[in-house]
Amino acid sequence: GTHSETALAQQDKTQDLPRPSFKQIPKMSPASRSTHAVLAATLIGTLCVPSNAFAPFSGSWGTRTRAPDMLRGRSAPTRPLGENASRRLSLAGGSGAKSIPDGYGIDPATGLVCAGDPSLILKTNVDMGDKKKEFMAAASKALSAGLGKPESFVAVCVDDGQDIIWGGVDTPCALGCCYSLGAINNENNKKVSAEISKLLEEFGVPANKIYINFFDVPRENIGYNGATFAG
Repeated sequence: GTHSETALAQQDKTQDLPRPSFKQIPKMSPASRSTHAVLAATLIGTLCVPSNAFAPFSGSWGTRTRAPDMLRGRSAPTRPLGENASRRLSLAGGSGAKSIPDGYGIDPATGLVCAGDPSLILKTNVDMGDKKKEFMAAASKALSAGLGKPESFVAVCVDDGQDIIWGGVDTPCALGCCYSLGAINNENNKKVSAEISKLLEEFGVPANKIYINFFDVPRENIGYNGATFAG
């Protein structure tokens, strides 16, 4: 009846409506497409960046938090005393504006002034007997020469007759730790290692049974005279 005719009429009107096609969508200019791409990339990047990605920043953008001094590499004073090695040594022993202050030395490898503070802690399973103090005195001079530090600040500790094994067996060996404020580098480390190995050879400890670990310690981490080398 009338109801059915009305429904058919409405259906015909719906079919007569124009259907959208991709041809009817207006084209964007290259500039508009570039702008939309940048906005889309910015939105995606904002959604995907983890919450802690900006941890190194504080306050406003572009203001980085200050990294700890101990993470800023070499902590020794960097005051060069000439380019030539012999010139640096002559300046160190001279006087005037170029002379170094008491308690400081010169890094033989870099020529930089370094605070005196080196120490060597050595453990070995051999018994050094009455030659122990003689070995310690020689090791002190080796440390001073190898690192360019004044011997008046060098400290040496030796524990002999310790229970140490190497390769799972009881054989003559030694373990050492050398700490210094600056002057720790490959050239200086090799000099110290060579000299200590020569000294230990007299006690039957072969060079291939010696470990010496070298540590460049930040000045704020070295206590001295009731304070630290940082003040």
